[in-house]
Amino acid sequence: MTNSLSVFNLLEAREGCGLCLVGGMYRRRTATFVGPTAEDALRALGIDAAFIGANGILDGDVSTSNMDEGRIQQLAFSKADARYLIADSSRIGRRYFCPLPAQGYRFTMTRK
Repeated sequence: MTNSLSVFNLLEAREGCGLCLVGGMYRRRTATFVGPTAEDALRALGIDAAFIGANGILDGDVSTSNMDEGRIQQLAFSKADARYLIADSSRIGRRYFCPLPAQGYRFTMTRK
């Protein structure tokens, strides 16, 4: 399950990959679906693993830049059996106004 149109487009042709695109209000800037419809869809389903991208990492705090996306990310983290936080090195030293859970996940850092 994903709320990201970009992720959906990347995986949709992969054989053996069950895929569900969450609906909601489309946020063009990040190609994601957010809002109450997307949140309701997440609440109704079980999540084996959540992969969340961070916009900022500063002093052990993790954050994102959009409150609607942050709510989706927080909900996915709260429901997932396994949690993965993904960020590239350019995110270090930045802080945004919507905090994400600061622990309980595996962290992957990539080079930009």
